[in-house]
Amino acid sequence: MVPHVVITWVTTARGGAENSVLELADNLARLGPNVDVVWWRHGGPAASPGMAARVHDVSDWDSYRQTLTGVCRAAGDRPVVVISSHRTVAADALLAPHARVIPVVRHVVNANQVLRVIDPHDGALVERTIGDLPWDVLAGVPVWVGISHASSASLRQHVPRARYVSTIHNGVAIPGTVPARARPVTGRLLVASVARTVPWKRMDHLVRAVADPRLSTAVRLDVFGEAGSHQGELEDLVRELAAPVYFMGYTEDLPQRLAGYDLLATAAVQEGFGRAVIDAAGAAVPALVPNAGASPELVIDGLTGLVYDPDDPWDLVAALTDALLDREALARMGRAARALAEAWYTPGRCAAQYLTLVMGQRRISRELEAAR
Repeated sequence: MVPHVVITWVTTARGGAENSVLELADNLARLGPNVDVVWWRHGGPAASPGMAARVHDVSDWDSYRQTLTGVCRAAGDRPVVVISSHRTVAADALLAPHARVIPVVRHVVNANQVLRVIDPHDGALVERTIGDLPWDVLAGVPVWVGISHASSASLRQHVPRARYVSTIHNGVAIPGTVPARARPVTGRLLVASVARTVPWKRMDHLVRAVADPRLSTAVRLDVFGEAGSHQGELEDLVRELAAPVYFMGYTEDLPQRLAGYDLLATAAVQEGFGRAVIDAAGAAVPALVPNAGASPELVIDGLTGLVYDPDDPWDLVAALTDALLDREALARMGRAARALAEAWYTPGRCAAQYLTLVMGQRRISRELEAAR
């Protein structure tokens, strides 16, 4: 019997993770299962309409609790699988005790990293390290998912009580054709970055790099994304260094906007996936990424983009200089990046892997029980 699938999500901002969750729900529903999405707006956006999955948009703990228990009851005798996240897994495990809960961790976690999670007893958004999650509640969760090999490896290292960890890379919907390149005529190397301006994104590293005297008159960096807690400090740094950096804000048409750039650059070393790399690939734009977190999984150095040492600021400057001096190589890498994205990072492939995991829940549980 095909399980009824419920996907839960707590959104606190507009970003790539929100898009990935909705694309997963839509594509999973197209493969056959009944899919409900319980979408808790906790300061973030409403869910997009017009999906194959049923979306329940809620705005508080009582509504979340009632909606989740309601859709689980509505499944009747059909088994229920809840695809959760680190934020909601404990709450979901308590609210749906007869369902199989699969938490998806969208970070590269470490022992001291503070995560924002829903308290399963009162619905408050609280801060916890991975080790401080309520593992008495989570002991029965048989399978965890990391959205990259780096994410899964961090779970195996820091969450030994996560008994089985599977890796399922995100899927990203890319345009059917390469968007038209509409770029300003500046003669500069146009570099885009996509990130909320929060400290862990390390945008200051990119600002300092493009402010280097060898690059500052030949490069321009445009930053797309919602303003975060680090925005004011970054703006002060841009003014202090006279850096060629512009903050563009959040955009709904990111792939089309990225088509006007020569290169995407990132700096975060704890990126769980890095959706912007694939968004850029859809526009045939290569990426420059640090050799840390999940980023080097998405970029084949020298073929679909460039990888630099995040601990060496001069290596970032050198990589930008190489990009500046060889625009033809960037164009070749952009075409290869799009081909790779079309071959592997598709929403259909991602949904098919989740469906395989959903259908195998009973077998996995039996294997884990036998191994005890």
